[in-house]
Amino acid sequence: MDDRTVTGRAAAILDAVAAGDPMTLAELTRAVGIPKPTVRRIAADLMSRRLLARCADGRYRLGVHLLELGVRAAE
Repeated sequence: MDDRTVTGRAAAILDAVAAGDPMTLAELTRAVGIPKPTVRRIAADLMSRRLLARCADGRYRLGVHLLELGVRAAE
């Protein structure tokens, strides 16, 4: 896949978070191989759309809107 596009980078971030436990920004940056400022910016946008959320300890996890979309897709 092409992770140079915004969509590709957003998908890579969501895939990385979905692969395991919640991740810090540093862990997420290492996992996707995208510059930290870019990961921070895309993560903030994903959070504003409820596709990504932050735990109390600041780690990133999948957001509730992904579940809502999954339910719609299954219908």
